[in-house]
Amino acid sequence: MEPTFSTRQRGRAHLAEDRKRGAGDLVPSLALCPLPGVHIDALETHDAPMKPRLVELLCCPACGAGLTCHSFEDRPDPKGLALGGEAYGTEVVCGLLACQTCDLAFPIIEEVPRVIRNAFEEYANWFSDQAARISAIEGLGAVSQKIGSVDSSRFDKRSNESFSLQWEKYQYGDKTWFKSDLDQRRDEFLDAMQLTAEQLDGKLVLDAGCGNGRLTASVTRYGAEVVGMDLSRSVVRAQEMREEHAGENAHYLHFVQGNVMEPPFPPNTFDHEHTSGVLHHTPSTERSLDSFLTLVKPGGRVYVQLYRTREPWIGIPNAIIRAFTSRLPLRLLFGICYTVAPLHRLLVLMVAKLRGESSPIEETTRREQAVSLFDNYSPRYQYRYTPSEMQALFENRDLKNVRDVTFDNEARHMVAFAGDK
Repeated sequence: MEPTFSTRQRGRAHLAEDRKRGAGDLVPSLALCPLPGVHIDALETHDAPMKPRLVELLCCPACGAGLTCHSFEDRPDPKGLALGGEAYGTEVVCGLLACQTCDLAFPIIEEVPRVIRNAFEEYANWFSDQAARISAIEGLGAVSQKIGSVDSSRFDKRSNESFSLQWEKYQYGDKTWFKSDLDQRRDEFLDAMQLTAEQLDGKLVLDAGCGNGRLTASVTRYGAEVVGMDLSRSVVRAQEMREEHAGENAHYLHFVQGNVMEPPFPPNTFDHEHTSGVLHHTPSTERSLDSFLTLVKPGGRVYVQLYRTREPWIGIPNAIIRAFTSRLPLRLLFGICYTVAPLHRLLVLMVAKLRGESSPIEETTRREQAVSLFDNYSPRYQYRYTPSEMQALFENRDLKNVRDVTFDNEARHMVAFAGDK
């Protein structure tokens, strides 16, 4: 029988140690379990498939047990092998991650592992198409009949679909929330985390709610290994652009579809973690924060950005409108947002003029404005916080060195804090 590749066969050695290991210093037990009859040399070529390294970091989101990777399609990566050892020396194009305890299975589709509890429901067509391959795996003949139960207090299907559509409409090159300078955003990442580039070098970092993955990819240029996780299918496009955005550091960049309230990672996995504009869109910001904090090692840096409580003359009308729009069919709502975008732009510019300010909305396209409106009016959940409330969230969870790190150019809409676990 072929050896299996498991998340429990190899410890999570520090990334810097992994990089020092030569190609000859490999862990013998680390191997993929290929599907019988599938030959690596005959596989279709893809630019940036999943690395086994990511599987080492993952666990079952339902029970926390390790996962075994059954590769349907993979190929060797000599460059990755030379750079980081065997964990980077194979590229998994398509396969199945099987829980070692509760028998749930999670597909690897378009080179991205989909480690969400309702994976069978979400990707029913894929499981149907791959039924022959799955049934050929010893002990997994009935896996396609296994559906994970979904807790609605932890998983919101509308959020999944809403943000998938939002990032579908987004085009690379757009101003992400009216910021187009990637170098500026990468520098702001250091300022937000209150870390230097040297402090990130060789560290393992989580970006929870990575969206299009552009900022996530850019952080690898500081020498960090970065995992981008998002509940939506935006991770597919992020993975497709991995090589372009991370360049020679793409071997140390990974994307996974996962739920921050049921994260597919064991406790104390990451050296540092970052989440921007995400937790307030979950069923419970507090529970999401608790789940998020378990993933970072003691002493690790944590950055969280949330929506700020707005003035009543803005906040109350916004809540009334959202009570209606957050129930509309998603594509209908996006069409409405696109239609009213010019009027919204005019109102924003009028308010900015009354304040004696300029507005970045002047430089955005109608589609970019529509995406921004959709981001506000579509999600089912949208919680807002004052700086004192967010500080309490951190301090009540015994984070140390808590400080407000909100940027001046975001302070009207957002509030951000950093702290140490």
